[in-house]
Amino acid sequence: MLRFAEEILILVLDEERGDLATSLPPRSLDLALAGAVLMDLALEDRIDTDTERLMLVDATPLGDDILDPALAEIARDDGARDTGYWLGRIAGRGDRIRRAALARLIERGILRSEAHGLLSLVPSVSRSRRYPPVEGQSVEEARLRIMRALFSDDVPDPRDIAMIALANACGLFRTILSSEERAQVRDRIDLLTNLDLIGRTMSLAIEGLEAPAEPPPEPPQPREIPVVPGIPLLGNGLAMRKGLVHFLARQYRELGPIFRIRAPGRRFVCMAGPEAADFLATHGKTAFRSLEPMANFHNQMDSSRSILTMDGIDHVTTRKAQARGYAVRAMRDRSREVVDITREEIDKWPAGERFEALPEFRNVIAEQMGHMMAGYSPRGYTEDLTTLLGGLLLSSATIPHVMKLPRFRRARERGRELARTVLAHKRRVGPRRTLPDFIDLMLELRDADPQLLPETNLPLTVLAPYMVGLDTTASTCAFMLYNVLKRPRLMERMTAEADALFDRGPVSGAALQGLDVSRRVAMETLRIHPVSPAVLRTTANSFEFAGHRVPAGSQVMIGTAVGHMLEEYFPDPERFDIERYTKARGEHRQPGAYAPFGTGNHRCLGSGLVPLQLGLTMATILRELVLEPVAPDHELRVRSFPTMQPVRFRIRVLGRRTHSVAITA
Repeated sequence: MLRFAEEILILVLDEERGDLATSLPPRSLDLALAGAVLMDLALEDRIDTDTERLMLVDATPLGDDILDPALAEIARDDGARDTGYWLGRIAGRGDRIRRAALARLIERGILRSEAHGLLSLVPSVSRSRRYPPVEGQSVEEARLRIMRALFSDDVPDPRDIAMIALANACGLFRTILSSEERAQVRDRIDLLTNLDLIGRTMSLAIEGLEAPAEPPPEPPQPREIPVVPGIPLLGNGLAMRKGLVHFLARQYRELGPIFRIRAPGRRFVCMAGPEAADFLATHGKTAFRSLEPMANFHNQMDSSRSILTMDGIDHVTTRKAQARGYAVRAMRDRSREVVDITREEIDKWPAGERFEALPEFRNVIAEQMGHMMAGYSPRGYTEDLTTLLGGLLLSSATIPHVMKLPRFRRARERGRELARTVLAHKRRVGPRRTLPDFIDLMLELRDADPQLLPETNLPLTVLAPYMVGLDTTASTCAFMLYNVLKRPRLMERMTAEADALFDRGPVSGAALQGLDVSRRVAMETLRIHPVSPAVLRTTANSFEFAGHRVPAGSQVMIGTAVGHMLEEYFPDPERFDIERYTKARGEHRQPGAYAPFGTGNHRCLGSGLVPLQLGLTMATILRELVLEPVAPDHELRVRSFPTMQPVRFRIRVLGRRTHSVAITA
């Protein structure tokens, strides 16, 4: 049998968020745990209570690390104390009781603790709503029993009556029942509470402790969120398409970190700047939901969900598995393979002719990601995947029916065809023997928990690493090359660094750390052209931000990269300056200022791998090719929607370099 403290924690567990109910005041939980300890001591005949005092009956320890410290303290005290006194004393150890109870639940196989300390019921308990059997006896999970007691006429077990009385006194039902549900069961709670002497005693004592000394002051009324002026029908859509980060930065300077904007058919509360990035990082799990803004992304692929739309413990579990596939180690361990793939692809670039850079970089990155993530080349599918991703993003952002157009339908079928081929290949050859790749890990997750990753969701999961690289890494490569070709001195430094890397012999993972100039060029490129300049969310719970109240259900755009363009964080922000990232200046280290991959629990999984990939790819290109510089006064056209990409940026190979040292072996 579980102790009351353990069952109280299960009762207030928010499985969607992977934490104890965040809306429950800490003092209320501490009092609930203190009352749980005293109720168990009473049921174990160690104490007794009446309306005047709490009495020691038996000081013999129980061998229980939750109950014995309180029992020992009661036994040492010679005074005549009432229940309220001991509730207050024991509540002071609430954190220790909580930690001990959680550790016991994890040890017993009822809870599991995931990354970032997130908690969930183990799948078998979550689905059966029963605890693992003890001595052949299986018991229903606490919330199921309590809800049945409240919403039916069944006569509950005396322990459950006591727990209902305690939960009611501490306000726990305010966190796990809606106001309508509380109104429905109020009479039932009153009836059950009066049936149990211990629970009623605890309730009266807690109510005495909880009574406020004076009414709390009236909170100030939140101000109206300012609205950005727009044009009829289109709202702010055109201005955002010309440059989302610059648009949001202008509004931030004029209106502050929160304002309202409009796009065709959409209205957003926009939170912007370092304040918004910090808020997302610290409160994202409780304040926001990611499902609604991106639901159409996976719906168009007949997938029930994707990591983009997951929250809570399912998101943490899936992200943990996927993060292993995107680990920096994957790039370090397979750096020679990446170099070989890059060389093979750029050998196809024509000499003496101007050609568009972005499609060629898509071929390079698609091959790299295909071999690293799946052990399978997407050759012949790259253009289809680019079209498919564009359609999925458009359908999620502003044009829900775009996937009905013939070219997007064809691209979707080609994508599904590639996914089937990759899965068949993987099942034929089996997982990698050394470091499992991304698809190996996803198939492992699928076998371990088919409900978390059902077969219907596999095609989109398989295509994700291919498509994400095509859209973000390839664009960043093109932006990075533009910034280098426009600055001959910088190109000389990067070329010298690349030569030094390869002149030492076959490239190794450790040697990649020496690409300091390349790393800083990549960082500055990502500042000016961030992978994730803003994210869309739905407000799950109302909150206040910068003096304004954002109600639940609001559609929110969070401009996490706005700090990149603010003078107070990055002086002369329009200037390309890689010295910003030296130890002496460290402008990117200011809280919330630098977030090219987004922030919070949905931060881009490739944030560690991509900078290494960019550096190694660019080093290989500069090692192998002589490229025509870009005129200093050339201004690159940039498309900001649905993602940031260079428009018709063309380059020319002037010649190929020769070397005496092989760059792979």
